[in-house]
Formats: sequence, structure tokens, C-alpha cells
Amino acid sequence: MRNLLPVFALLFCVTSLQSQATQPVVGQRVWVRSSNSTGHLDKGVKGTFEAISGDSLRLRLLDGGEVVSIGLADQTQLFVFAGRRGAPLRGAVIGGGGGALLGLFLGLAVGEDCSGSSGLFTWCFSRGEMAGLLAVGLGTTGLVGGLIVGAVLHHDTWVRVGGSGALRPVITPKAHGLGLGLSLAF
Repeated sequence: MRNLLPVFALLFCVTSLQSQATQPVVGQRVWVRSSNSTGHLDKGVKGTFEAISGDSLRLRLLDGGEVVSIGLADQTQLFVFAGRRGAPLRGAVIGGGGGALLGLFLGLAVGEDCSGSSGLFTWCFSRGEMAGLLAVGLGTTGLVGGLIVGAVLHHDTWVRVGGSGALRPVITPKAHGLGLGLSLAF
């Protein structure tokens, strides 16, 4: 009997987590998407939330300004606008990695180089040294460029409302009783 107390506490916490899902507010930007026959989400419809009435959602389209009614089904997913953000770290990783790979391949293609001299010294680089120098140089250039581009360019972020993305309990029969777990769908 004392083992049931944690089970009920867990079920209460799961129910309260589900009820805290983001709900759209009148005037908020929303995006309604549905699963197609292959299971992937379609392009969807973006607009301003007006109301939910019965099994349909009313929204004002962003481009035309007209109010449309969209039927809600099990496959329908609703997202609310969460703002715009940049991705400087992602840009730096892509730019730095791309630059380093390009430098590596160019260094290997150029091969040995003994063209540099300054007075008493003559610089000679083997194929591996050239590849390393160009990889570091172009990698650094790509990293800085990607960091700047990632910080300047922004994209929309959306948060899914309710649906099957919530945390819920799962009870499975076992040989000597029941198993209790949690399920989180993405």
C-alpha cells in the first residue's frame, strides 16, 4: 500500500505538467500543420490566432488578412511563435569546419613550397605543413565569417502547443505486477 503513494504523486505531477502547455492567445502568431500520407508535416498555414470553436480553429492569414477556419484532427499540430533568434555558434562551426577542410585539401593539392625567403632564411614547407597552415588559416577565416553571418541572420522559432508532445504515464503489465514509466513524445 505504501508503494502506491509515489505512483499517485507521479501521476499528479504528470497531469500538472501536461496542463502547463503553452496555449495560444488572441492576436498571437500561430502555425497550423498536419501530417501528410508519408507521416511528415506539411507546409501548413501561418496566421494570427482568433479563436477555437468546437473542432475548428479560426485564424487571420498573415499575407491576405482574411479569416479562415481550419479543422482540427488528431494529425493537426499547432505551434505558437516564440520569437526570432540567430545562430552564431552554428555559423562558426559550419564556417570553421568548411574553411579547415578547404585549407586541408588546397594544402595537399599545392604540395611542397620553397618560394618564400627573407634575407638569410628560406622557408620551405612540406605537403603536410602546407595543408596544416592552410587549414588553420582558412579555418580561422571561416570561423570568424560564420560567426558574423550566424549572428546577423535570424530565423523564426516556434513552440508546439499541447498534443502528443506532452509527458504522460505508461503502465505495462509484468509477470509479477505492473510496471510504471513515463512517455515523452517529440
